[in-house]
Amino acid sequence: MPEASSFLWSQPPKMLTFPSSRVELWKVHLNEPPKGSEAGVLSADEIARANRFHFEKDRLHFIHCRASLRSLLARYLTIPPNKIQFEYTANGKPQLAAKQNPSELRFNVSHSADIALIAISSKHNLGVDIEKIRSDVDTTALAERFFSVRERAGLRALPSDLRVAGFYACWTRKEAFLKATGEGLSFPLAQFSVTTHPDLDPHLEEIRGNTDVHEQWFLADISAAEGYRATVAVEGPPSRLETYTYVNVS
Repeated sequence: MPEASSFLWSQPPKMLTFPSSRVELWKVHLNEPPKGSEAGVLSADEIARANRFHFEKDRLHFIHCRASLRSLLARYLTIPPNKIQFEYTANGKPQLAAKQNPSELRFNVSHSADIALIAISSKHNLGVDIEKIRSDVDTTALAERFFSVRERAGLRALPSDLRVAGFYACWTRKEAFLKATGEGLSFPLAQFSVTTHPDLDPHLEEIRGNTDVHEQWFLADISAAEGYRATVAVEGPPSRLETYTYVNVS
């Protein structure tokens, strides 16, 4: 697989084909002005959720991200964006309603600051996480609180100039895996380990001491933008990745 820095964000093809043998990653610039009334494709519960945001910027980001997700799913499923129906797992992970999704299209969404990533594939569970790197975060304290013994040792072994990058690499790798499992924070963060070196290929190293699990999961770091860190996790063998910049075609 290519290194994170080698990913190119391409313009998407006009016609999208069903992603039966690949993972497609879409980068959405949340500050771009909307094309038309994006809120018009959202459901009543999505509008209600948007209106609960305290800051107008956050409300607009949510609407833009959710409308972009609906637009993409509609193009794969060839149904109108406002007809997309979501169901939610016991842990709150959204998924397409089964009656609309006989071919098992899967998706996951993450956003941080001004960028969102939408991962789309089929059949295999997947998760994506993006984080804006912040200089005001006590990464050492957070690592001691949330990372496994193995991960904390890996971070301490890094040169001091790589530790912040190592923290964000570890964080996004863990979050992407958790989102792919659908278990979220009900799966204790300290009971599994991912690799921590920010410049080496990511791997799931162990779950509760079981080191064979790395063969069951594929992780890839994604270069989304300067100052961000991102990872996608897919259950199953290594997947072909295609990366696109989202363009609203509605």
